Amino acid sequence: MSFLSYSKDFQGVGDIFMRDPSRYLPFVQLLDNVMSTKSELSKAQKEMLALYTSHLNGCHYCVDSHSCVVTNMETEADLILSLANGSIKSLDDKVRTVFTFAKKLTLEPESISEADINAMRSAGWSDQSVEDTICVVATFAFLNRLVDGFGIVGAKDHFQQVGEMVAQHGYQPLVKIIQQKTNNSL
Repeated sequence: MSFLSYSKDFQGVGDIFMRDPSRYLPFVQLLDNVMSTKSELSKAQKEMLALYTSHLNGCHYCVDSHSCVVTNMETEADLILSLANGSIKSLDDKVRTVFTFAKKLTLEPESISEADINAMRSAGWSDQSVEDTICVVATFAFLNRLVDGFGIVGAKDHFQQVGEMVAQHGYQPLVKIIQQKTNNSL
């Protein structure tokens, strides 16, 4: 289901990317970079941050998609459900600081101050981790609005397939598919 005449049969965000690969290739490369680059935040933590941020943005497609990703990363089911419902209480104090910052950046970006950065530093996070958090939040702000703007809903089997692929291989397979489609259309 989708709102646009040419996207009525789109099952997921990949269909949006494939429709106009040269437009979306830079974004997909950024997505891969943000989510896959080595960081103090683990890949699972970045995916949980994507899940949580998507909840805050009201993007049900991305909540369902990233719930499947972190499930395939062997994350506790109770934690996934908590994040999908907007609760960060079960996170340890250090990680909760990241999610608290992400919430403020998502819902009140104009209110971010040096005190927010210092809270992350005081919890033991480096400036690079702060930047990594900012990048995940910003990337999913775009992706959530793209999916919701198109009206993409997704389906359980789609989410499971995507969850397995991303958990095992990251976003690189998507980058390669989009690159190949871009090269073929030139």
